Formats: sequence, structure tokens, C-alpha cells
Amino acid sequence: MVTMKRSQESENCRSLRGRRIFFCGKGGCGKSTLLAMVAVILDRLGYEVLVLDGDASNPEGLIRLMFGLGIGGEPKPLIEFFGGIDKVTCPVDDPSPLTRIDDARPVPENRMDVSREIPPEYYLKKNNTLFLQAGKIAHYGQGCDGPLEKVVRDFRVTGDAVSLVDMKAGIEHFGRKVPDQRDIILGILDYTLESVSIAERMEEFCREAGIDDFYLVLNKIGSSEVESILMDKLGRLQDRVISSVDFDQELIMAGLSGKALAECAPLQAVERLVARMEKVVSLPGDKS
Repeated sequence: MVTMKRSQESENCRSLRGRRIFFCGKGGCGKSTLLAMVAVILDRLGYEVLVLDGDASNPEGLIRLMFGLGIGGEPKPLIEFFGGIDKVTCPVDDPSPLTRIDDARPVPENRMDVSREIPPEYYLKKNNTLFLQAGKIAHYGQGCDGPLEKVVRDFRVTGDAVSLVDMKAGIEHFGRKVPDQRDIILGILDYTLESVSIAERMEEFCREAGIDDFYLVLNKIGSSEVESILMDKLGRLQDRVISSVDFDQELIMAGLSGKALAECAPLQAVERLVARMEKVVSLPGDKS
């Protein structure tokens, strides 16, 4: 059983309330799984949590991890709330902000009041957590997913909920400036050189964009030896690493069974990750 008693140090830190956190990484690094577990911990700690599934290519990802549901249980995609893929434009072709239907005010500046504006068919609720999805690639020949990424970029909400955004795999969203509307970027790395290369690219992009709150999490780490090798490969980026999460066989079994992670996954390491996030975000420049 995971205990949720906080240390005095954690209680004294500024909280993550109202923050928007992007989970980024290569395909298969475990970012969706990690996000789902972070959502569980935040919920149990008393945060309000909003999860946005921004991965257009993964048909069952987060909804299974968080609710144990398949495609049939998905909420209506947010892209439809904003007029559909024919109305919402690609952020590269048209960088203008996302707007409501018949309302030209930009959503990032006039944030969405979910309880008042968003009909219930667009979200699922579990305890203190709301789950929404930008949209998925629904059929052959659908075309560019840029409109979906504009929804991911600009869907900001009122209130104190921590927003956790599951980005699609890779770094394409950096090219579309989707991280412009974020507070924190978490780069999730598994035990591969590809992850190290992507981390290096993400760090370059964050420097170009003036993004300071960029941190790395080592995931699926099977041993202290693997962790040591990976840290060595990261070189100067070691200072960006805020946590390491072990590989666990139970996550594989959860993936095969279709169970929600909250019912089975060991969460102690993720609890430590959340506490570390509270600290480093509260103390800019302290990544020690």
C-alpha cells in the first residue's frame, strides 16, 4: 500500500496547482504509463488533476491505463467542441490561437471553465481527476494532425487543477511550437541511446525557446548499473534528471490484462517523483 503522508519539506514547498506539465519522449519510453501513475499520486495527495491525451496515434493509451477502458469508452474528442478538423487550423500554417466557436477570444488568454463550458460527453471523471482527449487519427487519409496539436497547445483551463498533457512520441511538436503553452516539460527516457539523443534535442529546443523548467526522468531502469551508464551518456544533462523509476514486471501484466494502473502498479517511485517535482519547480535553478 502506498502511503500518502508528506514530509515537512514537501509541505513547505509551493505546490503544483495550476501548472501545465507536458510529458515528452520517444515511442515506447513509457511516458503515458508514467503520466497515468503521476495522475494517481496527485489525485491521492488532494490535487485536482486534468489529464489531456494529446497523442493522436495511440488509440487506447491513456484511457486504458487510467480507466481500464478501450476505444469504445473514449470521451468525445475536443477537436469537435472547437468546430472539428475543418475549422481548427494547423499551428504551422496558421499560428493564431485556438478559439471557441463564434468567439474570437483566444483560449490561452480566456481559459476554459470545464464545468461550465464543456459538456460531460467530452470527459471522464474519476475521483479528483478529469480525462479529456484532443482527438485521434480516425481514418485512412485523414491528413495532417496539426489541428489536433493546436488543441493540445492551447487548451488551458481555469482553476487550480494540475494539467498533465501526454504528447505524441518524438519531437515534432517542438517544431510546431506546441510547448509554447506549458509550464513544465518532462522528458521521459528509457534505457536506449535514442532516448539520450532525443533528450539532447529537447534541451536544445528548450534553450532556443527560453524554456527553463525542463527536466528529465529515467524510466524502466532495471538496475543501478543501467542507471549509471545512462547518466554517463547524458553528460551535462545529468543535472536535468530529477528522478529514476525502476522497471517493474507488474506494469507488463497490467498492460496485457487491460487493468487500470491504479489497481495494481507499485507507485512508491512515482510518489518520490511528484515530491521532487514540487521541490524543483518551487526552487528555480535548484536541480541538485
